[in-house]
Amino acid sequence: METINTTQQPKRPTGMTILLVLSFLNACFNIFSNIVMYFFTPMMADMVKNGQLEEMMEPFMTAASEEMRIAMMDSMTALSNIKPAYYLMMSVLFVGSLIGVLRMFKLDKRGIHFYAISQLLMLIVSSLYKYPIMHPSPFTTDLMLTTMFIVVYYLYFKRLEMQKQQNPSNPFQE
Repeated sequence: METINTTQQPKRPTGMTILLVLSFLNACFNIFSNIVMYFFTPMMADMVKNGQLEEMMEPFMTAASEEMRIAMMDSMTALSNIKPAYYLMMSVLFVGSLIGVLRMFKLDKRGIHFYAISQLLMLIVSSLYKYPIMHPSPFTTDLMLTTMFIVVYYLYFKRLEMQKQQNPSNPFQE
């Protein structure tokens, strides 16, 4: 005789799903890009010193104004001055963030802790390695985005808990 499972799978709110997908894509993209930058930063630093980077970027800068060309080269120089260890640490922290996102996707509340700790550590690591050499510093923007995502995820989990308390027999129905 077959037993039928009558417990319903919790329903994740659509808005939360969208944010989780965005966070997932962001983490995957950043894991990949930070690993690439870890390996290519020393080469890029040498190219900046030798003037090869400006020569290589010339076809992309032909339509740009002189101000834009200078700003682009200043940005590339700043990026080449970031220690490769920064990119390695950020890759590891984005893996932690990805673990948090995957846990939250399964509606495991502990995922928000993985996510929040990873994101806050990213701000600290960036404050040590990246923000001091970037002008203007993206710290304020990064802090606002990090805070917004953590607060929104927290609010979604609070909403799910309230629904569960209001209707214990069917906690996640909308």
